[in-house]
This record gives sequence, structure tokens and C-alpha cells, in this order.
Amino acid sequence: MTDTTNMLEEAARVIEVKDGLLLAETEFRSSCSHCASGDSCITSVVARLFGNRRNRLVMENSLQAKPGDQVLIGIPDELLVRASLMAYLLPLLSMLGATVLGDALGIEDVFLSLLALTGLAAGFYVVRWATRRAPAQQRYKPRLLRIVAAGYQRVEMPNLTRS
Repeated sequence: MTDTTNMLEEAARVIEVKDGLLLAETEFRSSCSHCASGDSCITSVVARLFGNRRNRLVMENSLQAKPGDQVLIGIPDELLVRASLMAYLLPLLSMLGATVLGDALGIEDVFLSLLALTGLAAGFYVVRWATRRAPAQQRYKPRLLRIVAAGYQRVEMPNLTRS
């Protein structure tokens, strides 16, 4: 993937930097919180009940960011689509395949349901295995794109008194 691909971007704040890695924190926002309907939407009321959650990510510190820096992180659009298809479609297809195979073999309905659940679990296992492989694991990690704003350092002001 080249750097010219479209990226989904998210602002984050650097919490900690250690051994070439950084811990960044993003704020989880509900997509409905930006709607014009405001308080009349039940979904936005429910989203406010659960408050703002924060997501923490560990990634390579390729830009030498420091704690307190605001950074922009991103993942390629096409990667998100592929990962979504793999995470949702593969387990469903394996469940459907197990069900069709069981039906073709004449398995009873009770056992067919268990076979469908086994196919679903097998699909989830394959997704987990595929995303944890070393080359694939690097591909699914977000990238540090740029430092948006440098963090502020605490400055002690001298106590000036007139005599």
C-alpha cells in the first residue's frame, strides 16, 4: 500500500512514549452525536448515557512524538473494507457452508443447528488466525501520519514580589 491511498483519520493524544513505541488515546464518539436532530433522537440520548469512552492504541513512534502531543493516526480505506468483509462475511459463509454440507448429508435439524454454530466458530477462528499472523498483523495496525500540535510543558513562574 502506498502513501497515496485514502486514509480514515482520527486525532489522538500521545499518553506515553517508550522504546520506539507510543501509547495514543482517542475518544470514541457516537456518529449520531453530530446530527441536527439533537435531543429528539433516542440513539443520541442512549449514547450520552454511556459517556465518552477512550480507546488506547500502541503504535510505532515514527515521528518522534512526545507525551502530550496531538497526533493524526490513520488506516487505509481499502484495508478497513477488507477487514470488515473478512470479520463479518467469512464466519457467515463458513456457517452457511457447514449447514449446507450437513443438510446434504441428511443430518437431523438439532445436529444441523450445532453444525451451523460450529461452522460459525470455525469462521471466527480463521479470522483471528489470519489477523494475528506476523505480516498481516502489521498491515492491520494504524499508522502515525503527522503531529498536529506539540504538547505543552508545565512552566513554573517565579514568585515576584516587590519590596
